[in-house]
Amino acid sequence: MQYLFPDNSVIVCFARAEELDVLEQYLRGKGRVVEAVSREISDSAGHVPALSGLDQQVWFGDPIPVVGAANIRAVEGVRIAVFGGGKAKPREHLGESQTLHLLRTDVDYQDSIWLTEDREAFRFAQRQHITTRDAFGILCDMVGYLDLSIERAFEVAQHILDAGEPMLREPSSPRDFLV
Repeated sequence: MQYLFPDNSVIVCFARAEELDVLEQYLRGKGRVVEAVSREISDSAGHVPALSGLDQQVWFGDPIPVVGAANIRAVEGVRIAVFGGGKAKPREHLGESQTLHLLRTDVDYQDSIWLTEDREAFRFAQRQHITTRDAFGILCDMVGYLDLSIERAFEVAQHILDAGEPMLREPSSPRDFLV
C-alpha cells in the first residue's frame, strides 16, 4: 500500500494557513508518521493554535517506532551526515532522519510518498528515488484529482504565504497548477 508521510514542516504550513482540511483531504486516510514527527506535531501545537485540534490517532494511526540498535544507529548517522544534526541537539532533524530511514529500508513503506517543505530533505529524498511532494506538489495533485480547482489551489497557496510560511515552489497564478 502507498502511504503518505507528512513531516512537521508540511503540517505546520497548512495549519498556519488554516487549511488543515485540505491536507486531511489529500491524505485520504493514508497518512502515517514516525515517532519523532508525532512528537514534533505535539510540540508545534503549543505555538500553532490550529494544531491543537488535530487528532493524530485519527489522521495517522500509531506513530511508527524505530526499533533495534542497528536502525537507531543508522537514523543517527543520517541525522548527522545528511541533515547536519548536532550531538548537542539530539532531536534536531530526527523526524526527517527517521522518515528517510523507514522509506529507504522497510519494504512495507518503500512505495510511500514523503511530504515535506524542508528543502534539503526534499532534495535528498529525490536523489534517493523516494517520491516526494512539497505543498505546491500536494496542491497540483489535488487539482489533478479534481479535488480542487486551480483557483482554490492558488488561494490555499496564498494563505500559506500570507501566514508567513515559505513554500519551496511559489505559484505566480492559478495557471501554475495546470501541470
